Amino acid sequence: MKFTSSKNSIKGLLVYVILFVLVGVVGFVFLSSTFERNAPKISMNEEIYWNLQKPIDVLISDDVGIKSYDFTFVDGEKQIKLESKIVAQEKGTIQFEVFPPAFGELYKPNSGFIQVHVFDNSKWNFFRGNEALKKSKIIIDKRSPIANVIANSYLLRQGGSGIVVVEINDENLKDYYITFNDEQIFELFPFYKENFYISIIAWPVEINEFKRVNLVAIDMAGNKTITKVPYYIKSFKEKVDNIKISDDFVNNISRQVLENSDMTVPSNVVDIFVKANKELREKNVKTIKDVVMKNIKESGKINFDVKPFVRLPNSATFAQYGERRHYYYGEEKIDEAWHLGMDWASVKRAEINITNPGKVIFKDYLGIYGDSVIVDHGLGLGSLYAHMSSATVEVGDELKRGQLIGNTGATGAVFGDHLHFGMLVQGIEVNPNEWLDHEWIKVNLNKTMNDAIKIINGNNK
Repeated sequence: MKFTSSKNSIKGLLVYVILFVLVGVVGFVFLSSTFERNAPKISMNEEIYWNLQKPIDVLISDDVGIKSYDFTFVDGEKQIKLESKIVAQEKGTIQFEVFPPAFGELYKPNSGFIQVHVFDNSKWNFFRGNEALKKSKIIIDKRSPIANVIANSYLLRQGGSGIVVVEINDENLKDYYITFNDEQIFELFPFYKENFYISIIAWPVEINEFKRVNLVAIDMAGNKTITKVPYYIKSFKEKVDNIKISDDFVNNISRQVLENSDMTVPSNVVDIFVKANKELREKNVKTIKDVVMKNIKESGKINFDVKPFVRLPNSATFAQYGERRHYYYGEEKIDEAWHLGMDWASVKRAEINITNPGKVIFKDYLGIYGDSVIVDHGLGLGSLYAHMSSATVEVGDELKRGQLIGNTGATGAVFGDHLHFGMLVQGIEVNPNEWLDHEWIKVNLNKTMNDAIKIINGNNK
């Protein structure tokens, strides 16, 4: 009896030991990072346009690291293994460049799938590791967009404006624009018929060297077409004005515009003027640009009906566009700046009536410009009215030709009552003399648009 009882005790102990070991093994398998069960993550666009020139970016990440991977191009006919290169690697994360397949001459698919198959370093799944599989649709597009210049104004002056009408066509079109010197970008707006666009561009007066104007079109696959816009050019002959700055101007004007603009005021007279004339001016110019570009898509919806602008009635011109002002304090030159508009003065608080219809996109205090209004006339063309004493319009108002918008004043960095009138092309102040000139409007704006319409109609017969 005692012997049987002892054997039963040993058996019971073995059972407990086995159960303990099993629980330990199961616990180890389920709790140890060696047997983690999270599948790798594959980051890749769901739909990819591929010109078979540039590699595709793929990101793979995992909690315990990647053991193996392969990339395959798949369509209804074939499976082709793709070559890849690791371009960056951190703990648990690998960034790949996947290169296009080498198709034979007789095999030219238009679409397919890229398949990514990954196993991680986990011992889960009978030591095979966790598996991840992802497929993304591939659209193969090796054709560059059609991008033709249909018509453009003949002469582009430094500080002036130009008009361009173009044709752009691509079934996978992504982006299109005009560039000046490959730096300044100008948006294009739909014109007349589908696939045709128009842009009013500018040669910023502060850029002396003219390189070229280009039409750029890019599709979803990265194919790019660059077409030169032909222009005859003419440099700007600047007029230099030497202006002496007094303590009275700095203490009563420069100081005030800095305070009104919530900027700290230096203690030194020269520093006060330079901060207002340079730092605040740059900030104000940027605000003008930002306001216009923020509304640029809406600008294409405004009915463009621009006739020559008209100067302030019965006014004298006190400053021209493009004056290069050199500022002196005593005998020392302390700063310089462009004057980028027309200054007109008649009587105090003279009425300002809008010349062309448009929409108010800005009404606020603007530092050196004082109380100002910006009106969008469509196609990215705007007009600026600065130093106003009062404004009778609000942002969002749609204005008719001849409507009163406010009165002249002396707000901002000025002593006397006058109107600073500026013309804006996608936020860049351009020479208003062109937009005041009946002949310039007729030859450059109207003729270019009419010539383009004739060509477009001829192409679509």
